[in-house]
Amino acid sequence: MFKKILTISILLFLSTTIVSAVTPATIEKTGGYARIQAMGNNPYIIDPFNMTLNSAWGAYYSDFIMGDLGSTATAFGNDGVGQFIGANFKVGKNMTLGVILARNNFNGQFSILNLDPYGVIGNNGAAIALDNVVELMSTYSLGKHKIGIGLSYASTTNEVNPAGSDPTVNSASQLGLNFGYVSQLSGSLLLDVSLSLLFPGTTSEQPNQGDASASETVISFNARTFIRMSEKFKLVPVLQFVTTSASGDVPSGTESESVDLPSTSVFILGVGFRYQTGDFLFAGGPAYASFSTTTPAVENASPEFSTGITGFPIWNLGGEWEFADWIVGRMGYMAITGKTSNESPSSSTEVTEAIQTVYGPTGFWLGIGFRTGGFSLDATINDDVLRQGLNTVGGLGATFAYISLSVAL
Repeated sequence: MFKKILTISILLFLSTTIVSAVTPATIEKTGGYARIQAMGNNPYIIDPFNMTLNSAWGAYYSDFIMGDLGSTATAFGNDGVGQFIGANFKVGKNMTLGVILARNNFNGQFSILNLDPYGVIGNNGAAIALDNVVELMSTYSLGKHKIGIGLSYASTTNEVNPAGSDPTVNSASQLGLNFGYVSQLSGSLLLDVSLSLLFPGTTSEQPNQGDASASETVISFNARTFIRMSEKFKLVPVLQFVTTSASGDVPSGTESESVDLPSTSVFILGVGFRYQTGDFLFAGGPAYASFSTTTPAVENASPEFSTGITGFPIWNLGGEWEFADWIVGRMGYMAITGKTSNESPSSSTEVTEAIQTVYGPTGFWLGIGFRTGGFSLDATINDDVLRQGLNTVGGLGATFAYISLSVAL
């Protein structure tokens, strides 16, 4: 499977290098997750939020501060979901340094800011869940080639030291590494590639019994190319691949035994486009995605079995119109058609499989962006509020569903 994906990646890259050169694209220092969401969770646009997935984008967003006020589940909730803050500054002719602080409800996908994304720590109920992750990132520019590296870390401890007895210690941590590359290889071709590594793990030390532990390795590969086909039209192939492997130790008396833990694989391939004319941008396209988790066999107990979901087609569509220098309107649409496949052990050697058609989130997003000087506020609009019409005035509904802020210094 991996060789097949690697072959597709190489062919995709080679096929894009033959396009003739034209004028490079302009990258604006404005946007955020609210913009991406309002345009249908769009993976086919360039946005500063891309820095959370590929650190090399920091070379294009120097002297830049961004963050999310997030969203709430109620009209006037306590605190926000998805909040984070980051800053990135130029420290030399070719170098930038940045930092991002995020929480465990961070909305980005396949980022080293995602904490315990596949639940290896969560299975240790005595460990405190990770939160407040910090990422340090840096970029270096070699002409048109931008190279980035990111390092993230979070940890927790839950320790009890009873009088006259041995301590009980439950700890968890996660280290993340990101290696990014962005380059305007020619006037017609922008390449965006990143490799991320995550190492979440947990340990549990109990008196008079063997230690318990679990550790996981998560490898994520992401690639996009923006191929300029004409003055107004760009083709945008997107490839994302994730694979995980995990193992652990379980107590066996005063000793421990090694076991294999479930593994996960994710594969996404999309082919989108960007059409831009004047102050109007439309981007979108179809994608195929698969997600599967495999649980290893247990001798004389259960066979290997897996659960998964595939989606095709997945539509991410979005439009953006700059009404004036200070205000932008957006509309997006997302729809998913797919199927689930769930295996369950029926004996120590056989499994039962159930397959069902499923439909994912479907519907519209609306958004708006305000700009003044270097300051930007981008928000998705709660369409339920719009449906209330004049009743919106003085109503209890939240007008903005999600808010992002940024400042270009």
